[in-house]
Amino acid sequence: MPSDAIAQPVTTELTGREARWERHNSERQKRILTSAVELIEERAAGAEVSVQQIADRAGLAKSVVYRQFSGRDDLDRRVRAFVLGQFAAALDASMSISVGTLDQILTRTISAVAEWITEHPRIHEFMGTGPTDYDDESIDAISSLKATIADSARTTITEVGRSVGIDSSPFDSLPFAVVTMVEGTLTHWVRSTDPKPSREEIIADLAKYTWYMFDGVARSSGLQIDPHVELSTLIAELVSSDGGTSRPD
Repeated sequence: MPSDAIAQPVTTELTGREARWERHNSERQKRILTSAVELIEERAAGAEVSVQQIADRAGLAKSVVYRQFSGRDDLDRRVRAFVLGQFAAALDASMSISVGTLDQILTRTISAVAEWITEHPRIHEFMGTGPTDYDDESIDAISSLKATIADSARTTITEVGRSVGIDSSPFDSLPFAVVTMVEGTLTHWVRSTDPKPSREEIIADLAKYTWYMFDGVARSSGLQIDPHVELSTLIAELVSSDGGTSRPD
């Protein structure tokens, strides 16, 4: 083929057709992934969901599902990534520091995790069976989710520290420690058959433990933070007075 033939521009019609095809593919894949999640939610513990069942729920032929994914492993990885993305996006709203006291932010974030684990036990179980499509085999989707949440929290802490002129490095390992504690404790709580506290009680306990950890690191860095004062107000005070009333005398 002549080199100038390769360099010919793509027509507007072809570009438009390709764009529609890409959008169609994206919508079709989302339908398949959503159908897979629904079926996993509905299954009994340990029961398998077949590709045929997923295809039937999505209203597609089984061959169409296999054309969208390279195989069952690819489909499962994509389902985990799909769930992780949705949950991480929802959790970001809970973790927002623009509204609420630190105590309220911790409580609503832990509450969101507790709600997800208790309301979606089969999905939580499935997330622990393997990796997403962007992780290697050594990392299951739960581990990837914990790392994602911890990274988001660490980024927020770093940005706040930079804005108020405080070295945030002492807090670097705190987010992952907190996330691991919260997820592990909630998983144990959900699976426990012994008499156990209510969801509200376990959330309150975990929010308290998280605050103790945060407060310990803060005090070791020379900071005293009131968890019952609007966090945006505390940050504004630190910015305006180089520590203000949130630092010890």
